[in-house]
Amino acid sequence: MKHLILLIVSCFILSGCAGLADYTISLDNGYRIDRLSAHQIQIYGEEAVNDGNENTFNYLYVPAKVTDVWWDKQYIIAKQLHLKTNERGVEEPPQNPTDDDYSYWIIEIDENEVKGPLTLKELENNSEQLGINIVFTPIEKLKREP
Repeated sequence: MKHLILLIVSCFILSGCAGLADYTISLDNGYRIDRLSAHQIQIYGEEAVNDGNENTFNYLYVPAKVTDVWWDKQYIIAKQLHLKTNERGVEEPPQNPTDDDYSYWIIEIDENEVKGPLTLKELENNSEQLGINIVFTPIEKLKREP
């Protein structure tokens, strides 16, 4: 009996449980980063994206895979690594990402508006116009909520 219990416990420990590594990171004014799997890390808002269409109810502001973020009281800036579909149909990041594998997104917090995807050059031009100095923080270094 002891061996059977030990075997069952060992199987649970070795196999892990899906979802245990998922988390939420709260940002300002109802925005959050949700990690739903290793590569499905996205930014959502409590309010729908303001795209000028009253019939749209999209709460996804930045699609996967968000890798870095910066924010203040007015803006959230996200760095997104593009996922590629492999031969099995699974989305995963490129092995050795280059600048072309990233896009950038600007969320205007009070307006619930999002601008993106942007290139690095477009982000630099926008941040100059907005008068902000962006220093990204990797998602792994932010405080997580279970």
